[in-house]
Amino acid sequence: MAGDLPIVLDGSQGEGGGQILRTALSLAAITGKPFTISRIRASRLKPGLRPQHREATRAVARLVDAEVVGDEVGSTRLEFRPRRPAPAGEWTLDVGTAGSTPLLFQTVCWPLALAGGPSFLTVKGGTHQDHAPSFHYLALVWAPAVARLGFKFGLELQGAGFYPEGGGAFTARVEPAHPMPPLDLRHRGTLQDVEVVSMVGGLGYEIADRQASRALRGLREAGISAVAERVPVPAPLSKGGHVLIVSTFERARTGHGAVSAHERSPEQIADAAVGAFREHLAGGAAVDRHLGDQLLLPAALAAAKLVPPPPGVVPATRYTVAAVTKHLTTNAAVIRRFLDVEIAILGREEDEGEVRVQPPGGGAEVVALPR
Repeated sequence: MAGDLPIVLDGSQGEGGGQILRTALSLAAITGKPFTISRIRASRLKPGLRPQHREATRAVARLVDAEVVGDEVGSTRLEFRPRRPAPAGEWTLDVGTAGSTPLLFQTVCWPLALAGGPSFLTVKGGTHQDHAPSFHYLALVWAPAVARLGFKFGLELQGAGFYPEGGGAFTARVEPAHPMPPLDLRHRGTLQDVEVVSMVGGLGYEIADRQASRALRGLREAGISAVAERVPVPAPLSKGGHVLIVSTFERARTGHGAVSAHERSPEQIADAAVGAFREHLAGGAAVDRHLGDQLLLPAALAAAKLVPPPPGVVPATRYTVAAVTKHLTTNAAVIRRFLDVEIAILGREEDEGEVRVQPPGGGAEVVALPR
C-alpha cells in the first residue's frame, strides 16, 4: 500500500459535500488505495472539514492505521493512506458534537463488514437531525435494504441526540458480509402497510401524540390507511421529536420523515413527513430519494465481488429511484475511482430514474427474485 500513487479527488465536484469524503474513506479502507482530496466542501457556508468529518476521518484511520495529513477542523485538503486492512473487533466512536452518528456508522460499517468476523460498535453524538438519515430511518429502512445485498447490521438506540446538544448513542453489531442473489428493485408492487413512527426524546408523551395524530389525519385525508406508534426514548442532553412514515410495498420499503427544530411545531413536522411520502407515492419508484444513493456503495461492493457471489451468479443490482439527485451521481463518480464496476444512472436530475450496478461487461439481465 505504501508505494501506491494516491487517487486524487476534487471535494467540490457534484454535490460537493461531506459524502465525497465519507465514501472515499470507506473505499480506501476496503481497497487499501490511498487518496488525496482538495477543495473539501468548498461551496459550503463553512468550507472544509467540520467536526463530524474530522471524526469520521479519524475513526477510519484508527481501523486501518492510516497515515493522515490535514485532518483538522477547517482543513480543505486531506491526505489519507491506509496501512492495514480493517480488523473486526469492538469500537467506540464519538462524534463529539451533535454531528450525525448514522453517517459516521455508514462510513465505518463497510470495511468492518468485510473484515471476516463480527464487530461491535458504540456510536455517540447526534441521532436525529436534518440533512442526514435518522437512527430510525437507519434501523427501519436502510438496514433491511442493505441486508438484501448481503450486509447485516443489528442496531439498538441507547439515547436520542438532537441538534444542537447531541449526546445520543446507539450500539451496532456488524455481521460478516455474505453472498445474496441479485437484487432487482425496479418495481415496488402494491402498497401493503403504512406505519407512522412518532418519536420524542426529552419531551412529554403528548408531543408524540400530537405528531402521530396530525400524521394520521394527513394520511387519512389522502385516502391512506395507517397505524401509528408513539415512541418516547431517553435523551440525556437534548430535546426533540421525529416523525418517520415507513411504507411497505410488495417488494420495497421506503421512509419519509422530519425532525423537530425550534421553529417547527409537532404538527409541522408531521405535515412535512406526510407531504414527502405523498409525493413519493404519486410516482412509481421502488426506492426513495435518500436510499437511492445509500444503496449504491453496497451494490458496488457486491458487483466488485468483494462479497463472493453464489456460484454462476452475476452480482448485478437494479433499482428505480424517486429522484436522480446530485448525491447519487456524485457518489457514483467517487465509487468508480476506487472500484472496477459499471454504474449506469438513467434519468434527468431530480426526475425518477433507474440505477444499474454490475461487474465490468456483466451484461446480464437481473431476474426478479422474491426475498
